[in-house]
This record gives sequence, C-alpha cells and structure tokens, in this order.
Amino acid sequence: MTDLSTTPPTTAAPSSTGRTHDRVYRRIVRRETNASRSGAVVVAMLVALVVAAAAVFAAVLVLLDQRVLGIDPRDVVDTAARAPRGLDATIVIGIGAVVALVGLVFLGQGLLPQRRPRHAMSSVRLAVVVDDEVLASAAARAARSATRLGPDAAVGTVGRRTVDVVLRPAAGVDVPAVAATEAVESEFVAIDAQPSVTVRVRVQPTGRVDG
Repeated sequence: MTDLSTTPPTTAAPSSTGRTHDRVYRRIVRRETNASRSGAVVVAMLVALVVAAAAVFAAVLVLLDQRVLGIDPRDVVDTAARAPRGLDATIVIGIGAVVALVGLVFLGQGLLPQRRPRHAMSSVRLAVVVDDEVLASAAARAARSATRLGPDAAVGTVGRRTVDVVLRPAAGVDVPAVAATEAVESEFVAIDAQPSVTVRVRVQPTGRVDG
C-alpha cells in the first residue's frame, strides 16, 4: 500500500496539458475569426500554372524550331518587346498600373488577414466565438435598458475595435447618453470580447414621431 503523503506532487502534466489546450483554442479561434484565403490562392496558382505552361511550351517550340499555326514564338516575343515603343506613353503607363494593381490585390490577399465579422470571448475551458450581430444586439439591449427606450429606439453596430450605438428617442424625450454608454461598457466588460472594443453612443438630434 502506497503512502500518499510521501508521493511528490506531479504538476508538469497538468501544466503541459493546459498549454496544449491553450494552443488548440487559439488556433480554433484564429480559424473561426479569419476568412480562408483558399479562393485567392487557387486563382493565383492557376494564373501561375498557365503562365508557366505557356513559357515552357514556347521554349520547347523554339528549341525544336517549330511553329504553331504558322506563328514562330520568337516573332511573338520580338513583337511584344517592340510594342511599347509604338504606343503612347500614357497607354503603357496605364497597362503597367493595371498589372501592378492586380499584383497588389493578390499580395494583399496573401498577406493581410481577412477578418470575419466575429469576436472571441474569454473562457477558461472553451473556445468561444460570437458573431458581431449578436454583440450588436447585446449593445442595443443594454442601451435600451439604461434609457428605457422602446425596442426600435436603439441600433448597435460592431466593428473590429468599436461598438457604435445610435439612440433614436421620440421627439421631446431626453435620453441619458452617459448612462447608456456606461451600460454598454459594463456589458462588454462582462463579455470580455477579444479584440477589445471601444464603446460610442450617439443620440440622434431629431427624435422620432411615434404614431
């Protein structure tokens, strides 16, 4: 029978397991909050394959001294090289700008994060991701509770770093915007959305006329 009082505590395994879980959760949250780049990658790869195949095909024709439909690839290359000399400088610059713009679009698709309208929530045991529409509804609900406005009198929108709430009270009704701001801030402190957001509450200067 083993004496448990003399058995040294084992803390390495739980710590290692916790770190593994944290890495898994971070990977899941990153995957759910960032859009996939697979579409842009497929298009870029297809364009690269077509250009590479055309270059290899032309090189083989030149090596074998063959023609395609009576056209020599060397004549095509020479004509393309001489073409800018006979064109107006504005046209050449325009074509170059279009090509550069297309390249920048593909570069941006590959390097810049494509964010989905979602935020992560802090949780010890789970990887929690919430749609921005749900957060916007929570912000509007908190503002309505603090100002006692009707269901349609508060509209919330959530960006990556901001929460905007627009209050639309009835004509002649004074709305405590500070109380609404504090209520929305308290709501998002409890939610603990990641990345963190800044709350902005605005009251429309012209009130609604309820029928």
